[in-house]
Amino acid sequence: MRGVIDDQVKELREEIAHAIQELLGLTETIGHAGLTGTIIDLQDRIEEPFLFVIVGEVKAGKSSFINALLETETDICKVAPSPMTDTIQQIIYGEYPHEEIINPYLKRIYQPAEILKEIAIVDTPGTNTIISHHQEITERFIPGADLIVFVFEAKNPYRQSSWEFFDFIHADWRKKIIFILQQKDLLPENDLAVNLEGV
Repeated sequence: MRGVIDDQVKELREEIAHAIQELLGLTETIGHAGLTGTIIDLQDRIEEPFLFVIVGEVKAGKSSFINALLETETDICKVAPSPMTDTIQQIIYGEYPHEEIINPYLKRIYQPAEILKEIAIVDTPGTNTIISHHQEITERFIPGADLIVFVFEAKNPYRQSSWEFFDFIHADWRKKIIFILQQKDLLPENDLAVNLEGV
């Protein structure tokens, strides 16, 4: 999984860098200094890791998805029978593993996983417990997110809080969104097909 994402991120970054270079040449040709400054800011941002914001119900499988994505020897996100994530966790590249408490709602986790040189991950609380964190998530992370990943439990991807949060993000921010169905091995193929179609 990581190799595919690495390749796609690098390819996308190269395409965007090429497009920005062409735009920069165009703005310099027409002599629009303000627009040139904006494009230079965009050019600088291209070097930053892509930001993935992970959302979904409590126990939908967000932590398992993140651990699989990172492919590290130890689990970065705890997987347990009871809900573990009551804070927003920002997972970014660091030379050695350590954590930093930013505020009562936000923890920054540093890991030397290679993929984190290309992407940064924001792991959110479950959408059914997320109301108190709306402001923090939307103000700090949604505007700069390159991708929103909605994780659903395959046996029941219709939970209201997830779709309400989806509507909230989609209506206000128009971000790129993908859907992940976790724990599909626990579901008969016919039921899985129905739920895939429903999502």
